Amino acid sequence: MSAFLGPIHYWLYNKIKIQQSLVEDIITLSQEINAIEIDLKNELDARYGVSETRPLEEAIDKGNIHGWLQTCVSQAEYKLAYGVTLLLKSNPELLKNIEELFQNKGKEQSLSQSTNNASEIYKAISDSLLDGMPCDHANSVLEENEARVIWKRNTCVHKDYWDEVGGDINNYYILREAFIKGFLSSLPVKFIKTNEVTSMIERVDINE
Repeated sequence: MSAFLGPIHYWLYNKIKIQQSLVEDIITLSQEINAIEIDLKNELDARYGVSETRPLEEAIDKGNIHGWLQTCVSQAEYKLAYGVTLLLKSNPELLKNIEELFQNKGKEQSLSQSTNNASEIYKAISDSLLDGMPCDHANSVLEENEARVIWKRNTCVHKDYWDEVGGDINNYYILREAFIKGFLSSLPVKFIKTNEVTSMIERVDINE
């Protein structure tokens, strides 16, 4: 990653902010239903620090761009993993409520999309989901065209965070799938999980 701000840094920061907004939705849910006795926002901030909300050029450490962004990625990952895990330990049934939050966030992120081009839709999804740093190469595309995109998870960049907070990484992937399905809900494509690491989006008219 370069020593000056470029499009890739703004791209990554935007993905971090989307995940931060999901954490904020989880905090709001916790407050609305009194899910836990502690103040979840204060607990997350105390453990992992206050999330940055300023524009990137104002917030970033220009002398350590890569390190600063990695810290923000880790913070967003820890907060999501710990927040979800804490709520589910209080009541496992809350997974459905959190799934709904992720689905709604996916819908929100897709509002500007009006295409049936699977390649463009996959890019938009990838631009929304946080998958570590670009150098992690968490996913790779196996097939890509206007009708279909098939991609594979090369490595799970989320599991260590969930393990460290005593969470279940399977819950992350349930929520991730809810986000993708929400994103696609108003678009003419379908999501297919072919196995644990391989997924596909395909135009619904492809076999017609």
